[in-house]
Amino acid sequence: MTGRFDDATGRTPAGRDAGPLLARLRRPASHTRTRIAVVSDPHLTPTATGTWKAYHRTETRLRAAVDAINDLNVDATLGLGDLTRDGRPEEFDCADELLAGLDAPFCSVPGNHDVPKKWDDYETPSSTAFGERYARGEFPFHVSVGGVDVLGLDSASGDGELYDSHEGLVPEAHRAWLDEKLAAAETPIVAMHHNVFHPREHTGQFADGDFYQLRDADRMVETLSRGGASLVLSGHIHWPATARRDGVREVIAPATCSFPQAALLMDVGPLGTEIRMVPLAGPNGMAEAHLLARNGNAHGQSIAAHADRGVLADFPLVDECEWATDARADVGADVPGAVRWR
Repeated sequence: MTGRFDDATGRTPAGRDAGPLLARLRRPASHTRTRIAVVSDPHLTPTATGTWKAYHRTETRLRAAVDAINDLNVDATLGLGDLTRDGRPEEFDCADELLAGLDAPFCSVPGNHDVPKKWDDYETPSSTAFGERYARGEFPFHVSVGGVDVLGLDSASGDGELYDSHEGLVPEAHRAWLDEKLAAAETPIVAMHHNVFHPREHTGQFADGDFYQLRDADRMVETLSRGGASLVLSGHIHWPATARRDGVREVIAPATCSFPQAALLMDVGPLGTEIRMVPLAGPNGMAEAHLLARNGNAHGQSIAAHADRGVLADFPLVDECEWATDARADVGADVPGAVRWR
């Protein structure tokens, strides 16, 4: 399976069938043109209503994501966690029903809402069970999609160390695995739920910002930088953002469930990567979600405040590539891609 590009510049036609350009990056780059959809924080629930996460719309938004992704002819879809509201069995069943509609393969890392917690009064599937269900095995995982190596990490359970916390942690053994994989991978993309960089590096002021970072963030940055990781994808804060430090670029995906209700479309080609927002709600749905965020808790209010400052009008957030519109250089022929689970 290969991504779909307009011409030899490597630029994609996504502007015609997706949304605004979020980021244009020099890396990752691959001669095997690859298109990946990214879905984060659906917080799916078939029963709950309200809050700034708009629980009563979560099924509608994830269904809209599935329909939009199928129209975009992607090679695979990547989930960045918090697939469910709180890891209840019926929430996973609902997710399975909706995700079964995807035409391309799906894999996901877990979020803090997807793994067992000590306060659960129901049986939440283990991280291992989540991996078997959504990643073809235990964590961490390596998935080859076209010309891209997706390296998925469980930052939500920390090998059981986060049983009483929503914080993030990548176990030492998993960082060692990542070290080896980064040394061997030609075009790696690292996927995890929790953010490597503190929210202030992405967004500036953000309510309860210390809650949204890994306990072992500095060690993860060292591992990623040493291995030449070209891109880290994360979710968790429900807001599109990007930051770069020590050669590591992180892009945070927006939430499917809450304002600004969007998925991402990522096109990797010979001259780099384009990432676009894929809106999942119309004007009325966006207005409802924005109002819920503004009247919600401190996290939701931070989301609304960023929107009110016009951040969404400043896209792209980063543009590392200045591609000439008349470029016609030979950048190499397509090589048929494939999804291979390792």
